[in-house]
Amino acid sequence: MDQAEAMLLMQWMAEKGDPRSPTLGGLKPRQGATTAELADHRQYAALEERQTRELLQAYAGGVQQIPEIRARIEAAEQSGERTAIELDEARAALAQLEAMKGRLESEAPQLLPSDTTPPPAKQ
Repeated sequence: MDQAEAMLLMQWMAEKGDPRSPTLGGLKPRQGATTAELADHRQYAALEERQTRELLQAYAGGVQQIPEIRARIEAAEQSGERTAIELDEARAALAQLEAMKGRLESEAPQLLPSDTTPPPAKQ
């Protein structure tokens, strides 16, 4: 693909997203603050906290899909249905998701299902 096609593709993906990407744990677009929330700093702080919690829960949902994503990558490799470049992209995205899982395990383990959290450190 030439530079103009690549730029069009990047613009389209920035606006619409990558159609190959799985959904992120049911994440929905954020709702803007109401007039009342904008007028009251406590209500606005509660809105921000709720939105942050929802985002983290969506990422935690994505972390739960790691085994399935890994299996889909392996199946695509075995079947030859994806190119080496596409498989490399998928593996890189999976590595980022696994790194995020590690951060969640150390920073917010309460967001992860109990079967994905590491055992407590021995004292």
